[in-house]
Formats: sequence, structure tokens, C-alpha cells
Amino acid sequence: MIPVKLRDLQRQDKTAVMAMLQDSRVMRFLGPRRALTEDEADSWFENALDNPSRFAIAQSDTDEFIGFCGIKEIEGVLDFGYFIRSEFWGNGIVVRASRLALERLSAEIDTESVQVFIADDNVASKRVAQKLGWQVTHNGTKDGEYGGYYRIVL
Repeated sequence: MIPVKLRDLQRQDKTAVMAMLQDSRVMRFLGPRRALTEDEADSWFENALDNPSRFAIAQSDTDEFIGFCGIKEIEGVLDFGYFIRSEFWGNGIVVRASRLALERLSAEIDTESVQVFIADDNVASKRVAQKLGWQVTHNGTKDGEYGGYYRIVL
């Protein structure tokens, strides 16, 4: 098991973040639903440094950047999300990072007001929600995709 921690995004994470944002498998359910161009990824990274929202996930022992997890305000709605580098998929990292993030955020934010949308095709994220004990409140569409809206259970 890879030990993880949450921290702020750092300048030295840029190479790993750029590679992740340009990975079509990672970006399949995020943003424009495609890998970002180098210029788009660079702009995204600089914006994330200047306007932090979600936590950076890193390996506890090496501090290597793994991905992001937490809450970001999108068009006035608090959205819980996560995405990690594809080479770290399948290790339970997102479940552990989500628990850490929600533990930190629950003192500041009413989790009932947080939106979690998972597209029906996003089988891995549906498994994460199941492991976390989250429940579908209703089905609907977001960004042209059909899926479920989940309630965060702490």
C-alpha cells in the first residue's frame, strides 16, 4: 500500500501535473473530456498554483505528486472531485485521500451542500463512492453525460 498525505501544490510538481493533464485516460471524465494541450496544461497548472482549491495528494515517504482531491467551487456549486496519475490507479489511493480531505473539510463545510457527480461510464469512480459509503440521491446529466449525484457520507 502506498502511504499518502495531502499538501499544497508546489512548483516542483509541474512535470507530473503536466503529464497527468495530458493523459487522455485521466482526463476522460474531467474538464473538456480530453487531454489538455501543453499550453492548456501549463495555464491550468499556473492557475492552480495561484488559486489553490483541491489538495495535492503526495506519497508520504517521498513527497512525490500523485494527484488532486477535495472541493472546488465550480459555477457557484461546491464540487468534490479527485483525479490521480494513471500509474497510481488501482492502489486505493483515492479512497484514502478522500477520507483525509473530508476529515479536514468537514469542520469548515457542510458536506450536504457539496455536489458529487459520477458519470455512469466512470466505473472506477463509482467503486470509490461505494467504498466510501456514498449513496446516489438522484440521476441526471452534467456536461452532457448521464450519471448519478452522490451524497457524501462521513
